[in-house]
Amino acid sequence: MSHVQDPDDDDDFDPEGPDPSEMDYSDEADLEVCPHCRKMIVEDAERCPHCGEYLSAEDAPISRGVWFVIIVIGLVLLAFLFFRM
Repeated sequence: MSHVQDPDDDDDFDPEGPDPSEMDYSDEADLEVCPHCRKMIVEDAERCPHCGEYLSAEDAPISRGVWFVIIVIGLVLLAFLFFRM
């Protein structure tokens, strides 16, 4: 038997998360503020669960622009080696 949830049951649901001033942090992990969206997040998170941004450059994957530069440099080196022979 499946239970269909009534949309009126979620009156307290806030898609943007709880208001930091209303939260009790006494028994939760250490928290910090996301530098991008300013919402409260767990201190050791790699990405913000609210906005999806990486919290540090070290955690972020290599961007497409960097891969493009690496590929272009590789192709130039291959062309140099090919024409040198």
